[in-house]
Amino acid sequence: MKMKVLVAAAATLASSSAFAGATGNAGVVSDYLFRGVEQSLGGGSAQVYGGLDYAHESGLYIGTWVSSLDSSTYETDGYVGFSGKAGDLGYDVGYIFYGYRDAPVLNYSEVYGGLSFSGLSAKFFYSPEFGATQDSAYYITGSYALAISETLALTPQVGYSAGDGIETAFGGAFKDYFDYSLTLAKTVEGGYTFSFAVIGNSEDDTLGKETVVVGLKKAFDL
Repeated sequence: MKMKVLVAAAATLASSSAFAGATGNAGVVSDYLFRGVEQSLGGGSAQVYGGLDYAHESGLYIGTWVSSLDSSTYETDGYVGFSGKAGDLGYDVGYIFYGYRDAPVLNYSEVYGGLSFSGLSAKFFYSPEFGATQDSAYYITGSYALAISETLALTPQVGYSAGDGIETAFGGAFKDYFDYSLTLAKTVEGGYTFSFAVIGNSEDDTLGKETVVVGLKKAFDL
């Protein structure tokens, strides 16, 4: 089943094309959730992650992101995309591959496209073969980044997962589900960001109850 850590830069696949060059990030979270679903193989255990990105001034970007799943295995993602702005409207399109070292049957790919405007953002992801299934699935998500101050932001988010791949992946328990989160993030000197998030989903009897996730991330130039 797919995953991505909430507070990682790759989690939202936000490109850094406005800041051309190579960047990196590393961090730790108290739990690892993706689209409202628990992913830590240890069950609610802390995980570490890191990523590398290169953005060209043209808008083209490429990157990779790695996260632990427990003490002995990990996930590796790779992505490439193009982003830019048309007036005040931002856009982002790309491709991402999700890879699992000890369970390659779970490997899969998605294409995505998104728009953003004045703190609002929306994104659509589509996979022709979701996870270990041979069925397609899609995900739609929207969020709003509310700047409380120059260093403090509150971001509500909601997402919707559907398609035959979702039904197959979860054993036919449901055909679709919603996820949601509310994240408070504080950036401090030195490129560090502290985060506190509440994350849940509409199928909590199957996918797990609402969870509080705290994290620390460090971003740096290369």
